[in-house]
Amino acid sequence: MRLTSRTDNRPYMNVIFGNFYSPAFDDEQFIDETMALIKKLGYNSVMFDTKAWEDFKERCEGGDASQYVKMQEYMGRSAHRHGLAYNFLLLYLNGDNLYPHIRFSPPIFGEEISYLDGTPGRWYKYWSPKAQGSMKEHVERIMDRYGDGCERCMLGDDGCESRSEAIGDDGCESRSEKIGDDGYESSNRACEVVPVCSMWDPVVAVSFDDEGRARYLSFLRGLYHGDIGELNRRYEICAENFADLSPQEYWYGVRYSETPFYTEEDVKNRTARFYVWRDNALWKIQEITLYFEKIGPMLKEKHPELFLCPDMTQWGYFLNIYGRSQQDIDNEFSDLWDTAVRGIDIYALAPYVDSCHFITVPVTPDGLPDAYVVSCQHSMMRVMNEGKPLIGGIYWGRYIYNDIYAHLSPAEIIGSMTACGMDGYNCYGMNGLDDGGVMNRMDDCFLESLRRANDWCAEVIPLRGGVRKKEIAILFPSEMAHLEPFEVGNNKIRRLDLLGWYRICCDLGYQADVISNHEIGRGLLKEYKVLIVPANDCYFAAEHEAMEETIRAWVRAGGALLHGPGDQLAQNCFGIRGIECEKKPYRYGKTIIPQGETFCRYEGGQERAPYVDGGGCCVAVYEGTVYSFGVQIGASYASKNIPHVPYAQGNREMYPLALSRTTLIKDILARHVTPASGICERGIETGVFENGMVIVNHRPTPYRLPKRYRTEIYTNGERRRMDRAGSRECCGHIGGNMECGVQESTGVNAECGVLGAHEAVWVSGEQI
Repeated sequence: MRLTSRTDNRPYMNVIFGNFYSPAFDDEQFIDETMALIKKLGYNSVMFDTKAWEDFKERCEGGDASQYVKMQEYMGRSAHRHGLAYNFLLLYLNGDNLYPHIRFSPPIFGEEISYLDGTPGRWYKYWSPKAQGSMKEHVERIMDRYGDGCERCMLGDDGCESRSEAIGDDGCESRSEKIGDDGYESSNRACEVVPVCSMWDPVVAVSFDDEGRARYLSFLRGLYHGDIGELNRRYEICAENFADLSPQEYWYGVRYSETPFYTEEDVKNRTARFYVWRDNALWKIQEITLYFEKIGPMLKEKHPELFLCPDMTQWGYFLNIYGRSQQDIDNEFSDLWDTAVRGIDIYALAPYVDSCHFITVPVTPDGLPDAYVVSCQHSMMRVMNEGKPLIGGIYWGRYIYNDIYAHLSPAEIIGSMTACGMDGYNCYGMNGLDDGGVMNRMDDCFLESLRRANDWCAEVIPLRGGVRKKEIAILFPSEMAHLEPFEVGNNKIRRLDLLGWYRICCDLGYQADVISNHEIGRGLLKEYKVLIVPANDCYFAAEHEAMEETIRAWVRAGGALLHGPGDQLAQNCFGIRGIECEKKPYRYGKTIIPQGETFCRYEGGQERAPYVDGGGCCVAVYEGTVYSFGVQIGASYASKNIPHVPYAQGNREMYPLALSRTTLIKDILARHVTPASGICERGIETGVFENGMVIVNHRPTPYRLPKRYRTEIYTNGERRRMDRAGSRECCGHIGGNMECGVQESTGVNAECGVLGAHEAVWVSGEQI
């Protein structure tokens, strides 16, 4: 479903401009120069930081404008003068996290949480009708006063384009019905909507007032089905009933204040420390889900045209930066950047918003530049937004922990997002120094690559036909993702297991979707031939009987399942239990040095790959299509370091998985699905649609396309097509001069086109 800007008739492309202190205290010339830059880069709208502060309320009620409000009103006028529209970041996780040090007008909470000592917590009480009412009032005030200048988009299967003149005063075409309570119709008729960021970084906090305690205890009673004995066993306490529980017993930060995180041993032994943490997180997940279910219709009561696209998290989901490991004297650490400590299941929130969205950053947990992190997370968003517009999210600029765009290009990142099926995107940020961003301070080569890439995706998105192909599903490790922080031993390795499996699928030319238990519950597993189950040591922490029965039936029908060592899903579904063993090389064509944090061998299955020196079966097949791996394949593929040859192996030749050139995974997958892309190259990502394909080159060297395509449109501005005789002709460049392009194309007269390093191309024609 398309989301097409009425400002310039291109896909919705939005950039956040400014934050707490800038540009509010800059001069008007800076504002105008920056708006001109935003327009030049190809964006059609800017997002203003318009949280629920007292000074906006005063202004909307007829008062004078504060310095902040005054400058934001000027920004709106400047945007219009430069051919841009604007929209708003309307609400923030705790009202405002920098008052009174940087932002001087106090936030409006409606109702705050209470700390244990009874003092106000300066945090939204998300479930409170008063807090929700204050949010609704703020959104309505802003839209009533400033809504006429907002970005407006046509929502529909084919956007607005030539049909835009038929739009009536009510924001819909004359042949459409009125917009419904959800903000748009379920049919393919186009209607006009106003995209807004209705919440930035939602995080629920506990409240220790009487109402907050009663609410939490009611949740515990439901979670344990009224069985206080079961809670006592898990918490290692002797409570008489749920009402008697105190914060010193039920809230992790109070009960275990001396140890901020539980350990890997707590998970393995399923201790009270783990279960208290788990229950706190499950409560947060429930509360934030109830909040989004409730707040969406409330915000649309007066303004049904709103298109709610909250930013569910900065920066990224699950594949976050491990901030504690990056901390130094120049930058402090923020726990909340790890979504495992937030208590948020973004897949569960998708039904309650118009586009489920978060801002991604192309870095691994170690802070290393990696474009596949963005691709993997946009795969998640694609699944979350099936049948709805996918509004991508990306961080542009100088990242606070690493100069990532000294190694990656905007062209390849936008290429990946477009390959993943995005229909438009929001980015951070223009002059957002407190979290990096500062696009306006980036060098000309970065900005030129970004400009060309924006022009390219604005042309390619309308060309894509149908939905992206579906071949392989990767099961999102929901329990580990929502319950286990980086500080738990070996957590980073387990997270990388998902990223590594995703990269393997991309390198083998497959189309991979990261799905969750929610999608399996809705019957979507039948759309895939293969299901990969990455590491998830917290799988036991939730009930999965219905999902497991679905997976068993799917395997019986011919689906192939791949899993790693100690996998609890495979144990529950098929009774497959590996036997723990020492780390040892294994063989499949080559001898491969194992990596990861847990290893096992298998008995009773059909052996596909043995450990060396009679160490037993490393890879076995059960049920005909269940492939059990004794090593963590994904973590091995995505590892930062590679190992030495084990001393016990003497001078035998062997390599880690990423260098072994083994065909183990390729041979297994090929038995069940043939990649539609026809490309199997490391560092080459594809997105296959009904009428064409996006190819992204993540390599530092050019890539010659495997064959001729009827049409080729490159991010560096080059266009090619075959004439009727089947020969190539060069059609020039989209974006003007090539002085600062990341990679000028070579081989114009060659049989096949050449895709520059860190660039992307759209190809189409009968040859696909």
